[in-house]
Amino acid sequence: MNESDSELENALASLRPRPPGPALVQGIARELDAPSARRGVVIAWTSGLAALAAAGAAAFLMLATGRVPQGPSYELVRAEQSPAAMQLLSPVQLQDGSFARPVRVHWENTTRWEDPRTHTQLINYRPNEHFALLPLETY
Repeated sequence: MNESDSELENALASLRPRPPGPALVQGIARELDAPSARRGVVIAWTSGLAALAAAGAAAFLMLATGRVPQGPSYELVRAEQSPAAMQLLSPVQLQDGSFARPVRVHWENTTRWEDPRTHTQLINYRPNEHFALLPLETY
């Protein structure tokens, strides 16, 4: 295309939509002038079905046995903590020139819960690990 942008913009600006055809105008007029009796039938059916659904839900709720299943009631059976395992690592020199010894401590906490009715067990296992630098004084 060798046309400049302004020529293309002018051509687009000159475009005008065509008026709607007579079939479209008649269809819209027919829908807007629809008798209210047809709308009333739809509303009556809709409200009737909604009332029937509400009555069914109410009957279901009233006829329900009312029993709520009881959830598990866990009781603590055992709590354990493993002995701490300490690991001393080789000393390191810090940025300020001092020395420190890295220390890693690891232990595990375990709690066991049980539901006496169903004998269902819940085991909570939590490993723990801490890492620290202990300053060393050198003379």
